[in-house]
Amino acid sequence: MNRTTLRQIAGPVSFALIVLVCWFVAGMVADRMVQQELDAALHSQRQMSTSIVDNMAEVIASDLAMSRAIPATMAEMDVVQRALVQSQNYAVNEGMAEPALRAALLGNPQMAAVSQFLHDAQGFSGLDQIWIVNTNGICVASSATISNPAGIQPSLVGVDMRTRSYMTNALLGAFSEAYGVGRASGEPGIFIAAPVYSDGLLVGVVVAKVGIARLRHWVAHAGTFVTDDNGVIIMAHDSALEGRAMPSSRITQMSPAERRIIYRRETFPEMRIRVDTQLREQAPWVPAAAAAQFFGMSEQPAPALYQNRSGLNSGLSAHLVDPLAAWPELLRNHKRDHLLVFLTLAGTVALAWVITVSYVRERRHHRATRDLAKQLQSANTLLSAEARHDALTGALSRRYFLDLLRREIDRAQAGREPLCMAIADLDHFKQINDRFGHAAGDRALEHFVDTCRTELRGSDAIGRLGGEEFGLLLPATGLAGGREVVERLRLALKAAPSPKLPPSVSLSVSIGITELSPDDLPERLMSRADTALYAAKTGGRDRTEALPPDDTAPPTRTAVNAW
Repeated sequence: MNRTTLRQIAGPVSFALIVLVCWFVAGMVADRMVQQELDAALHSQRQMSTSIVDNMAEVIASDLAMSRAIPATMAEMDVVQRALVQSQNYAVNEGMAEPALRAALLGNPQMAAVSQFLHDAQGFSGLDQIWIVNTNGICVASSATISNPAGIQPSLVGVDMRTRSYMTNALLGAFSEAYGVGRASGEPGIFIAAPVYSDGLLVGVVVAKVGIARLRHWVAHAGTFVTDDNGVIIMAHDSALEGRAMPSSRITQMSPAERRIIYRRETFPEMRIRVDTQLREQAPWVPAAAAAQFFGMSEQPAPALYQNRSGLNSGLSAHLVDPLAAWPELLRNHKRDHLLVFLTLAGTVALAWVITVSYVRERRHHRATRDLAKQLQSANTLLSAEARHDALTGALSRRYFLDLLRREIDRAQAGREPLCMAIADLDHFKQINDRFGHAAGDRALEHFVDTCRTELRGSDAIGRLGGEEFGLLLPATGLAGGREVVERLRLALKAAPSPKLPPSVSLSVSIGITELSPDDLPERLMSRADTALYAAKTGGRDRTEALPPDDTAPPTRTAVNAW
């Protein structure tokens, strides 16, 4: 084999080798480029998904709290207590079956009056139905009737309610709340049962139903759904998901009879939400750590982020399956980048062009990321402005605290009751941040708020006014009593160091307190508390100063101008 022949063979081999090397290198570069885009898209969408599911959970908790208040309030009313006391002799037995019970109760003028009262209460309460049940489990008064196929409208009055799932704990004297499907109406809803006591004895239960149709705003965002404590999807943005069961949920352990009692059905297809194990088969360039954050389900082929919130003071849980919006574009970008880089590397002449394109692309990517971060910051700012509580400490937000202050001043002046306002400022807070970092500063703020919750009454309020400054509102409290309360708070903070802070961190607080005068405006009351705080600061810190309501000393700081 001569030299010419060797050259003829080596040429194609070298070319093939260069092509393979360029293709391999181009693949690595493309992987890296699209991974950066994936990281940015994943970070941004995770923050947005968290905001959505948190807001959803807050709306659910708020709506349920309002719905619980109505039967709980009615359980305290004399008209309901008297009706239940006088209805204890009504029970299903051999001598009086359900039709006879209904006739007797509907013919009782007092019970008819109570039913009318419940009907009127339902009209302005936002509830679908209200009824009361005696300790024998018999419905003795109801706000509404249910139509049956025959066209007759029999009342719930006289029906034995003991087999209802939400009645079990209520008839034992405990507050109960559960999802269920009405046996007569077939309409799903949240059933809330509040026990009724008279002279310390359980005399019955007030039951209220909130129809699911009234709560559809819970799942207004695409991908959201709500499950009950048995793991059944009771409402979803995509109605096709309703009636499905979460994997390994309690519904899978219930008997068919128990399922029929609560849901009027026996079968519940499984809702499979699992880590997307096929993602890396489709896109091997996705890092294993990123792939573990994606979830998939049969109804949603694209990889998605999954968020859920439970513990909403009920058995309900909020869920969000949020498909990654940028996924199709990422796949297209990866293929395009691979080919582009390969073609660029194929010739040395195009190398400078590759560098330029990469630089421009990176600049565009960073600019898009920066713009997205600004949009996200604006959205978070809007959500924070509307939030009721400070995200870090759990104290009331400044805006909500100031609104509460105005309301409490109006109430105190109208009722001629005392009211104390205090402003607390953590001492040397900047030094904590400088020496131990802002994470330690955050823990210090959380520890102060936790101490306030321990030492203050449930009727008192604490709000974060800004930075390390907090407002304390003490209704129905005079200046002497208020000073004792905040002094006890000051000593408690100093005596109980936070285990989350370094041992060398010593927390102390300066507090200024004043009392409302009959003609005080909120601005004047807060200015006087701020003046008292300034006196505590200038007096050496770690102390409490009180300023009487008749003190006319002008404010010595301009912080109050933030009003």
